[in-house]
Amino acid sequence: MKDTLLKMKSLFAGKWAGEGFAKFPTIDDTAYTEQLEFIPDEYKDVIFFRQKTWYKNHTEKNGHTVFWDTGFIILKEDKILLYSVQVGGRMETYELVQAENETFTFNSAAILNDPRSIRSQRVFTVNANSFHYELNMATYATDFQNHLLADLERAEF
Repeated sequence: MKDTLLKMKSLFAGKWAGEGFAKFPTIDDTAYTEQLEFIPDEYKDVIFFRQKTWYKNHTEKNGHTVFWDTGFIILKEDKILLYSVQVGGRMETYELVQAENETFTFNSAAILNDPRSIRSQRVFTVNANSFHYELNMATYATDFQNHLLADLERAEF
């Protein structure tokens, strides 16, 4: 697992920005822009991250923040875990369940303070110049459905 985290540190490190789309099951269909930054700790088995998402052009809420997300990815007891806290109080714990080539899939182990979703999944596909990000969610009435989808490139902000 340590080798997998080292690979993630190398691939994820830096600032990424781009556009995406959010939809059912938890919010109305919305185009958005996003900034995502990963900060690997060179001395510990951890990667810190922060994410800002806001409404894109052509919406009545253009420029308003949809959410802030902050957290870290850590090697703990031979597992790679992702912890996330969003504005509004949603807290998530994920476990890495699959790492193939440059795609890393995390499934939720716990979601707190969100009455609408019961499970979620984060999928990151990363190479030197592009970062594809998906957040899939399940509600009490539905199985996994895509909630957020973004294509990002290396950026400065």
